[in-house]
Amino acid sequence: MSVSVAVPFTIAWVTFMGWLFYAALRCSTAADIKAIHVRGMVTRRRLAWADVQDIKAEAKYSEGDSASVVVYVYGRDGGRMLLPFVDDLHVDVGRELAVLTAAWQELRGADWSPDQEAAVLIGRRLARRQALGTGFASVGLASIPLLVLIVLRFSVDMPGWLKSMLHPLVVLGMVPLIFALTAITSYRRQLSNG
Repeated sequence: MSVSVAVPFTIAWVTFMGWLFYAALRCSTAADIKAIHVRGMVTRRRLAWADVQDIKAEAKYSEGDSASVVVYVYGRDGGRMLLPFVDDLHVDVGRELAVLTAAWQELRGADWSPDQEAAVLIGRRLARRQALGTGFASVGLASIPLLVLIVLRFSVDMPGWLKSMLHPLVVLGMVPLIFALTAITSYRRQLSNG
Protein backbone atom coordinates (compact mmCIF):
# COMPACT_ATOMS: atom_id res chain seq x y z
CA MET A 1 0.00 0.00 0.00
CA SER A 2 1.44 3.36 -0.92
CA VAL A 3 1.86 6.18 1.58
CA SER A 4 -0.77 8.29 -0.19
CA VAL A 5 -3.43 5.61 0.52
CA ALA A 6 -2.18 4.46 3.92
CA VAL A 7 -2.38 7.84 5.68
CA PRO A 8 -6.08 8.61 4.89
CA PHE A 9 -7.00 5.01 5.64
CA THR A 10 -5.23 5.17 9.01
CA ILE A 11 -6.88 8.48 9.86
CA ALA A 12 -10.32 7.09 8.93
CA TRP A 13 -9.68 3.92 10.95
CA VAL A 14 -8.53 5.81 14.06
CA THR A 15 -11.50 8.20 13.76
CA PHE A 16 -13.95 5.31 13.43
CA MET A 17 -12.44 3.42 16.38
CA GLY A 18 -12.52 6.60 18.48
CA TRP A 19 -16.19 7.15 17.65
CA LEU A 20 -16.94 3.47 18.40
CA PHE A 21 -15.29 3.75 21.82
CA TYR A 22 -17.12 7.02 22.58
CA ALA A 23 -20.49 5.66 21.41
CA ALA A 24 -20.09 2.47 23.45
CA LEU A 25 -19.46 4.53 26.59
CA ARG A 26 -22.67 6.50 25.98
CA CYS A 27 -24.91 3.40 25.87
CA SER A 28 -27.20 3.28 28.88
CA THR A 29 -30.44 2.12 30.43
CA ALA A 30 -32.46 4.48 32.62
CA ALA A 31 -35.89 4.24 34.15
CA ASP A 32 -38.03 7.06 35.46
CA ILE A 33 -41.62 7.43 36.58
CA LYS A 34 -42.94 7.50 32.99
CA ALA A 35 -40.81 5.09 30.96
CA ILE A 36 -37.70 3.03 30.37
CA HIS A 37 -35.11 4.92 28.31
CA VAL A 38 -32.47 3.05 26.32
CA ARG A 39 -29.59 4.83 24.68
CA GLY A 40 -27.80 2.77 22.03
CA MET A 41 -24.75 3.61 20.00
CA VAL A 42 -26.73 5.65 17.46
CA THR A 43 -30.33 5.60 18.67
CA ARG A 44 -32.42 6.50 21.67
CA ARG A 45 -35.58 4.59 22.48
CA ARG A 46 -38.28 5.12 25.06
CA LEU A 47 -40.92 2.63 26.14
CA ALA A 48 -43.72 3.86 28.41
CA TRP A 49 -44.51 1.60 31.36
CA ALA A 50 -48.07 1.07 30.08
CA ASP A 51 -46.67 -0.23 26.76
CA VAL A 52 -44.34 -2.76 28.37
CA GLN A 53 -45.70 -6.29 27.98
CA ASP A 54 -42.93 -8.22 29.72
CA ILE A 55 -39.44 -7.92 31.16
CA LYS A 56 -37.28 -11.03 30.91
CA ALA A 57 -33.75 -12.11 31.65
CA GLU A 58 -32.53 -14.45 28.92
CA ALA A 59 -29.44 -16.58 28.64
CA LYS A 60 -27.29 -16.05 25.58
CA TYR A 61 -24.29 -17.80 24.16
CA SER A 62 -21.11 -16.16 25.38
CA GLU A 63 -17.42 -16.80 25.32
CA GLY A 64 -14.76 -15.36 27.54
CA ASP A 65 -15.61 -12.18 29.40
CA SER A 66 -18.91 -11.36 27.69
CA ALA A 67 -22.29 -11.39 29.42
CA SER A 68 -24.18 -14.68 29.46
CA VAL A 69 -27.48 -13.30 30.83
CA VAL A 70 -29.09 -10.17 29.37
CA VAL A 71 -32.39 -8.41 30.04
CA TYR A 72 -34.99 -7.55 27.40
CA VAL A 73 -38.16 -5.46 27.59
CA TYR A 74 -41.01 -6.46 25.29
CA GLY A 75 -43.37 -3.84 23.88
CA ARG A 76 -46.87 -3.82 22.40
CA ASP A 77 -45.49 -4.27 18.88
CA GLY A 78 -43.99 -7.62 19.91
CA GLY A 79 -40.47 -6.25 19.59
CA ARG A 80 -37.87 -6.68 22.24
CA MET A 81 -35.46 -4.04 23.40
CA LEU A 82 -32.12 -4.97 24.92
CA LEU A 83 -31.31 -3.05 28.08
CA PRO A 84 -27.62 -2.10 27.77
CA PHE A 85 -25.48 -2.90 30.80
CA VAL A 86 -28.30 -4.77 32.56
CA ASP A 87 -26.50 -8.09 32.36
CA ASP A 88 -24.59 -10.49 34.57
CA LEU A 89 -21.32 -8.78 33.72
CA HIS A 90 -22.25 -5.37 35.14
CA VAL A 91 -25.02 -5.88 37.73
CA ASP A 92 -26.83 -8.49 39.78
CA VAL A 93 -29.42 -9.46 37.15
CA GLY A 94 -31.87 -10.99 39.65
CA ARG A 95 -31.94 -7.85 41.77
CA GLU A 96 -32.18 -5.47 38.79
CA LEU A 97 -34.91 -7.58 37.19
CA ALA A 98 -36.88 -7.56 40.47
CA VAL A 99 -36.55 -3.76 40.74
CA LEU A 100 -37.60 -3.21 37.12
CA THR A 101 -40.53 -5.62 37.42
CA ALA A 102 -41.73 -3.99 40.64
CA ALA A 103 -41.49 -0.53 39.05
CA TRP A 104 -43.35 -1.76 35.97
CA GLN A 105 -46.16 -3.31 38.05
CA GLU A 106 -46.53 -0.13 40.07
CA LEU A 107 -46.22 2.43 37.26
CA ARG A 108 -48.06 0.75 34.38
CA GLY A 109 -51.46 1.87 35.66
CA ALA A 110 -54.34 0.22 37.48
CA ASP A 111 -56.28 -0.46 34.27
CA TRP A 112 -53.35 -2.23 32.53
CA SER A 113 -53.96 -5.67 31.10
CA PRO A 114 -51.80 -7.83 28.85
CA ASP A 115 -52.32 -7.14 25.16
CA GLN A 116 -53.28 -10.43 23.46
CA GLU A 117 -52.09 -9.22 20.05
CA ALA A 118 -48.71 -8.35 21.55
CA ALA A 119 -48.49 -11.82 23.12
CA VAL A 120 -49.08 -13.39 19.69
CA LEU A 121 -46.44 -11.14 18.10
CA ILE A 122 -43.94 -11.90 20.85
CA GLY A 123 -44.56 -15.63 20.37
CA ARG A 124 -44.07 -15.36 16.61
CA ARG A 125 -40.83 -13.43 16.95
CA LEU A 126 -39.53 -15.96 19.47
CA ALA A 127 -40.46 -18.80 17.10
CA ARG A 128 -38.69 -16.97 14.26
CA ARG A 129 -35.48 -16.52 16.29
CA GLN A 130 -35.50 -20.17 17.33
CA ALA A 131 -36.19 -21.29 13.75
CA LEU A 132 -33.22 -19.29 12.48
CA GLY A 133 -31.02 -20.87 15.15
CA THR A 134 -32.25 -24.32 14.14
CA GLY A 135 -31.57 -23.53 10.48
CA PHE A 136 -28.00 -22.42 11.16
CA ALA A 137 -27.36 -25.43 13.40
CA SER A 138 -28.66 -27.81 10.71
CA VAL A 139 -26.35 -26.24 8.13
CA GLY A 140 -23.44 -26.76 10.50
CA LEU A 141 -24.38 -30.39 11.06
CA ALA A 142 -25.03 -31.03 7.37
CA SER A 143 -21.70 -29.55 6.27
CA ILE A 144 -19.75 -32.66 7.29
CA PRO A 145 -21.73 -35.15 5.14
CA LEU A 146 -21.81 -32.63 2.29
CA LEU A 147 -18.03 -32.27 2.38
CA VAL A 148 -17.68 -36.07 2.45
CA LEU A 149 -19.85 -36.24 -0.70
CA ILE A 150 -17.63 -33.69 -2.43
CA VAL A 151 -14.49 -35.66 -1.51
CA LEU A 152 -16.08 -38.94 -2.68
CA ARG A 153 -16.63 -37.42 -6.10
CA PHE A 154 -12.89 -36.98 -6.54
CA SER A 155 -11.71 -40.16 -4.82
CA VAL A 156 -14.15 -42.87 -5.99
CA ASP A 157 -14.86 -44.00 -9.53
CA MET A 158 -18.59 -43.53 -10.12
CA PRO A 159 -21.01 -43.26 -13.05
CA GLY A 160 -21.16 -39.94 -14.91
CA TRP A 161 -24.70 -39.04 -13.83
CA LEU A 162 -23.82 -39.54 -10.15
CA LYS A 163 -20.55 -37.64 -10.55
CA SER A 164 -22.45 -34.68 -12.04
CA MET A 165 -24.93 -34.78 -9.13
CA LEU A 166 -22.02 -34.56 -6.68
CA HIS A 167 -20.44 -31.54 -8.34
CA PRO A 168 -19.24 -29.17 -5.57
CA LEU A 169 -21.55 -26.35 -6.71
CA VAL A 170 -24.56 -28.69 -6.69
CA VAL A 171 -23.69 -30.02 -3.24
CA LEU A 172 -23.01 -26.54 -1.84
CA GLY A 173 -26.27 -25.39 -3.43
CA MET A 174 -27.99 -27.74 -1.02
CA VAL A 175 -26.91 -25.57 1.94
CA PRO A 176 -29.58 -22.88 1.43
CA LEU A 177 -32.15 -25.60 0.80
CA ILE A 178 -31.24 -27.37 4.07
CA PHE A 179 -31.38 -24.04 5.92
CA ALA A 180 -34.76 -23.09 4.46
CA LEU A 181 -36.37 -26.48 5.04
CA THR A 182 -35.25 -26.80 8.66
CA ALA A 183 -36.03 -23.17 9.52
CA ILE A 184 -39.53 -23.34 8.01
CA THR A 185 -40.24 -26.71 9.62
CA SER A 186 -39.03 -25.47 13.00
CA TYR A 187 -41.04 -22.24 12.71
CA ARG A 188 -44.25 -24.07 11.85
CA ARG A 189 -43.71 -26.61 14.64
CA GLN A 190 -43.13 -23.82 17.18
CA LEU A 191 -46.28 -21.98 16.08
CA SER A 192 -48.39 -25.12 16.25
CA ASN A 193 -47.07 -25.87 19.75
CA GLY A 194 -48.22 -22.41 20.73
